[in-house]
Amino acid sequence: MSSPNNNMYKTNIIERISEKRKTDPSGTKQLFNDFDIKIFCCRYWVLEEWDCVDLSVPFWRLYHNTLQQAAILFDNHVIPLNEDKLIIIPPHTSFSTRLRYGTVLNGRESIVGRRIHPTDSLDSFSKEGKADHLFIHFHLGFPSDFVKSGVYAFDCDQYVKQELNMIKTSCQEEDATFNFFDCLRIKQLILRFVAKIPKDLWKFGKIDYRIFDALQYIDAHFFAKMSNDELAYKANMAVNSFARLFKLTTGTTVQQYILKTRVEKACGLMHHSSQTIDQIAYNCGFSDRYHFSKIFKQVMGVTPAFYKKANQDKS
Repeated sequence: MSSPNNNMYKTNIIERISEKRKTDPSGTKQLFNDFDIKIFCCRYWVLEEWDCVDLSVPFWRLYHNTLQQAAILFDNHVIPLNEDKLIIIPPHTSFSTRLRYGTVLNGRESIVGRRIHPTDSLDSFSKEGKADHLFIHFHLGFPSDFVKSGVYAFDCDQYVKQELNMIKTSCQEEDATFNFFDCLRIKQLILRFVAKIPKDLWKFGKIDYRIFDALQYIDAHFFAKMSNDELAYKANMAVNSFARLFKLTTGTTVQQYILKTRVEKACGLMHHSSQTIDQIAYNCGFSDRYHFSKIFKQVMGVTPAFYKKANQDKS
């Protein structure tokens, strides 16, 4: 039987344990890769026409349809959209779309659709050859674009279908503001399926850490002037050695990569903001609209005005 003095001694020992030990008793330092899901849009539409070519953009897409009326064409494969499959498409993936499975584009691109209302009927859509279409555009932050291009289809169990139905219901509200729980549900859905993409398709793990750090810096400071000397200094490398390794890793020169990054940021703003082309040019680090238009056309093959008009409503 313990004496009162022994019990008091044990109590004193416990009281002397540091607050640091109480919050994290291990002395092992842990490092975590940080990322932030940025949702650009989450919409639930009825599509009357959805015939598009080369929907390659610098952000992620998530698709889910209940009715099997639409399909994606990628790498000579036809991928139908239906209630049992959820589609994840990484940035910079070039694919085409069709409405009414099996139809041919006939040289004309067209998107016709609108937001689905609570009074709409999926049965009516089906009879009219229309498709319901949930689409979410998002970013994971750098290095989310270092994923192998592809169209990844995953099975949906009953739990996922319930979550999708709740998201679709939120999209039908007149209020465009998603509450905390809506956002939590959308982000949970994104993480659940992005995590299913095989590890060997995430290419950033194979990049030399010095080039990786430089790419991360460019992504965060794309709007600022950056010289090869400055980036080489940050990488603790000689300028020529840094430039050679950078081109070997990315397939392009440092300055070409910076311009490409600025154009990609501009594309995102054209899809998901109401900024003018002049505002976008300034915010993406271009000296003026003329310089922006010149570089944009070199990278994208069309002018910013054409791209903005053609892609404002693309899902």
